[in-house]
Amino acid sequence: MRSLTLPIQTPFFSRCTLAAAFIALAAAVAPAQFLPTDKPRPTTPPPPVVAGPPATTSDLLKEQTLLEAAATSADDDERIAKLNAFLKDRPNSPLARSCRLAIARSHVQKGDRALRNGKIAEAGSAYEQAVASVPDADTSTTFRGFILPLPVRMAGVGFRAEGIQFMRKLQDRAWDKVESLEQIGLFYISVEDPSDAVKVINRAIELDPKQANLHYNLGVALQIGLRLDDAATEFQQATALDPKSKVAWGALADVYRANGALDEAEKYYREQLAVDPDHPTAWGGLALTFVARNRESEALDPMAKMLNANPRDVRFFTQMAYVYATQNQVTSTTVMLARAKQLQPNYPWIRIIEAHLLRKAGDNAEAENVLGDALNTAKFPTLLFELGKTMVLANDFDKAIEPFEEFLKITPDGEFEAILGGALESRTPKLARLIAPERTASLLVNASLTTDEEFQMVERYARFALLAKLAAGGKATSQATVTALETAADEFVAGNDKARGLRGLYAANRLLDANQFALAERFTRRAIDAAGDVARTSSEAEDGMTEETRLGDFYVRAQTTLGWILFKQGEPAAAAVRLREAVTAYPNIPARKEASWKLGVVLESSGSFAEAFDAYKVGFDKTLSTASARRSVLESVYRKVHGSLDGFEEAITQ
Repeated sequence: MRSLTLPIQTPFFSRCTLAAAFIALAAAVAPAQFLPTDKPRPTTPPPPVVAGPPATTSDLLKEQTLLEAAATSADDDERIAKLNAFLKDRPNSPLARSCRLAIARSHVQKGDRALRNGKIAEAGSAYEQAVASVPDADTSTTFRGFILPLPVRMAGVGFRAEGIQFMRKLQDRAWDKVESLEQIGLFYISVEDPSDAVKVINRAIELDPKQANLHYNLGVALQIGLRLDDAATEFQQATALDPKSKVAWGALADVYRANGALDEAEKYYREQLAVDPDHPTAWGGLALTFVARNRESEALDPMAKMLNANPRDVRFFTQMAYVYATQNQVTSTTVMLARAKQLQPNYPWIRIIEAHLLRKAGDNAEAENVLGDALNTAKFPTLLFELGKTMVLANDFDKAIEPFEEFLKITPDGEFEAILGGALESRTPKLARLIAPERTASLLVNASLTTDEEFQMVERYARFALLAKLAAGGKATSQATVTALETAADEFVAGNDKARGLRGLYAANRLLDANQFALAERFTRRAIDAAGDVARTSSEAEDGMTEETRLGDFYVRAQTTLGWILFKQGEPAAAAVRLREAVTAYPNIPARKEASWKLGVVLESSGSFAEAFDAYKVGFDKTLSTASARRSVLESVYRKVHGSLDGFEEAITQ
C-alpha cells in the first residue's frame, strides 16, 4: 500500500496555507497589539544566507580560494569549524566533497595525535567523526584507503580490542563491496580475530564466489580459528579456481603436514614450487617433511634454497627445533633453537621447546621459570598446559592447578572444556585431543613433545583436581559428581611408583576440602602406607632435603591430614592420637607446627583447655598472615584456663 504524502512544495498548497496562517495569526494578536508593553517586540532572526552554486569560473575559483583558506588553519578545531562553516554556507558547492574529505582528514589528524598520547577514547571519538564526514555512498577507493586503515592504526599501537570494535562499526557500510570486505577480513586476520574474519570473508564470497584469493583468505582465517579441515577445503577451492596461485598450494600442503599426511604435503609443496620456484615457505615446508620422516639428507637442498630466500624465518627454525625435539635429537634441537632465539627470543613456542629440554635434563625448576617468563608476554592454552604439565610431573600438585584453571573447565561428569584460539569451543574426555589443535594450526607439526604416558598422568591429575575444586565450591554436590570424583581420584593415585603416596596425600586433602571425608580417609591411609617410597622420590640435589627429612615431612603431613579427617567425622579421641603422633614423631620438621595447632583445636573442642593452650602455643607462628587471628584464639583459651590474661605474654614465650 502506497503511503500518502502532502505536496508541500507545490505553489498552490503554499499560497493557500500561508494565507490561512496569516489570517489566523492576525486574529490572535489583534486585541493586544495597541496595549503598552515593557518588553521589546520579538523579532524573527533572518534566515541564513545560503550561497547558490557558482555561476562562472571566477565564482568557482573564489570558492576554491575560500576552501583553501579554511583548510590551512593550523589548529585542528579551528580548521574543522571553518570547513564546516564553508559547507553550511555552500551546501550545493561542487567543492562540497573536497570540503568533507578535508574535514575528515582533520578529524583523523586529531585522532592520530590522541592515539600517539595513548588517549584511545579521544582518538576513537575523533575517528568516528572522520567516518561521519565521509558520505555513506563513498565506499570506494576513498573509504578503503582513508577510513578502513583507522582500526589498523589503533591495533598497531596496542589497542587491539578497540580496533576490532571500531572495524565492526565500519563493516556495515561495506557489506555490499567485495574489495572493502576483503580488506576488512585481512584486518581481522592480522589481529587474529578468526570469528569476525570468517563472517566478513564469507559475505564477500557470497557476492563473488569465483575469486580464488577470497577462498584462500577464508582458509587462513579458519586455520587461525584452529579449523584445519575446513581450511583445507577452502585452500583446495582456491587452487581449483586459480591453479597458478602463488600461495594456495603451499597453504594446502601446510595443512596436510599439520595432520601428519607428509607424502601428500610433499606433493602439494612441489605443486607450489612448480608455480613459483623461489617460494621460500614451500622449500622450508618440504625440508620439514623430510626431517619429520627421518630423511635428513634429502632436507638439505630444500633447506638451503629456503635459507637463500629467507634466512630470518624464525617460525621455520622453531618448527624444525620442535620436530627434532619430538625425535629426541637434542643436538639438532639445540642448534635450531639457538638460531630461533637469536631472531626472536620471546617467541612462546621457543620457550616451550626450551622448557622441554630443561625438563628432560632434570631441571624442572628452571623449566618452570622459562614457561613462567613466557606467560608474561603471551597466554594461550598450550603454554599454560606445558607449565601445568611440568609441575605435575615434578609432583608439585598444589601449584599445578593454577595454570590448568586458567584455560580448562570440567563438566560434572568429568569431561574437559576449553576455548581454543579465542573462538573454537572444544569438549572432550581426552586432554591430548583438546590441546592438539593449537600446536597443529600454529606450528603445523603433528607430533607432540608430550608422550602418551605423560598425557595420561597429566589428564588424570587435571580431571581429579578440577572435579575436586568443583565439588568443594558447590553448595550441593550431585551423586554423579561424587561418583566421577571418586573414579578420578582412584585413577590419579593408581600405580606402584614411588610418587603414589604423594598423589594419595594430595587427593586426600582435596577430598577433605570437598567434605568427602570417608574417601579422604581411605586415600590418606594408603598414602601413609607408601611413606617409605615417598622418601625416595627426589634427590637432595633436587629439593635440598635428605631422605630422612623428606620422609619426616611427608609422615607429619599425612598424620595431620588423617587426624583432621577423623575430627571432621566426629572422632576427636582418634583424631588426637593421630595429631599427637604427627607432633612428636619428627620434632624438627616444620610441618609439626600445623599439626600442633590442629591438635589444639581438637583438645579445645573436648574441653581440655590447658592441654589445648600448650598445643596452640607450639603451633603459633607470629610470622604467618594468620598470626593475629591465632593470637586471639590463644588469648581466649588462656582466659578460660586462668580467668584473665594476666601472665599471658610470659606464657606464650616460654
